[in-house]
Amino acid sequence: MSMDGIPKIGKVGGLEELAPGRRPAAPDGAGKFADSLQEAIRQVDDLQRDSETAQATFAAGGEIDLHDVLIRIEEAELAFKTMMEVRNKLVDAYHEVMRLGG
Repeated sequence: MSMDGIPKIGKVGGLEELAPGRRPAAPDGAGKFADSLQEAIRQVDDLQRDSETAQATFAAGGEIDLHDVLIRIEEAELAFKTMMEVRNKLVDAYHEVMRLGG
């Protein structure tokens, strides 16, 4: 007798979310938001690395203009400052939600 068509007990009616020690699944939008944040952090990191590479190339006498190096430094710095401001706003929003909920 095959039991392939019978669902496992843990998956019936969302019971897997109620199992002891397990947290309910995050809403659909939460994963997208987290992915967006991770992508933004990766982009800032890429700009930082590009800036460091340009500085090292210039210091080694490579073929890169000082103007280009300074632009990359400023882009990386601006991206980092913007990321920190977004982080600060998210922390403020979190504290506000905790204040309202508690």
